[in-house]
Amino acid sequence: MTLQAQLKRLHSPDLPDLQNGHPPDPGNFRILVQALVGVAGQEAADSFDFMVCTPAWLAARVTEPLPARGYLIVTRYDYAQIHAAIARLCDGATGPDWPAVAARLNLDGRWEYDEDR
Repeated sequence: MTLQAQLKRLHSPDLPDLQNGHPPDPGNFRILVQALVGVAGQEAADSFDFMVCTPAWLAARVTEPLPARGYLIVTRYDYAQIHAAIARLCDGATGPDWPAVAARLNLDGRWEYDEDR
């Protein structure tokens, strides 16, 4: 049996109303977005963190090489675009059990249990 990841919802401590709000400068920002993801058809979910930012934010702050794992780079703030991008990552994450599915998602986002493995 193969399990399929499903995006349950998005949350951000930096922007409480992700769907209707936006950062002060939608073309130059960085916010933490937590994707709550679980097995399709089940209620349980784990958190995967993404630093969502724009190239303008990166250009103004990055002066040395920066590993990109855990970053989602967008041209400007657009909730639908961010949601769709993370949902696509979930659509591509399958495996024989939840640890295998989560390990796949952990390549792009930062799984809350990454340090426990």
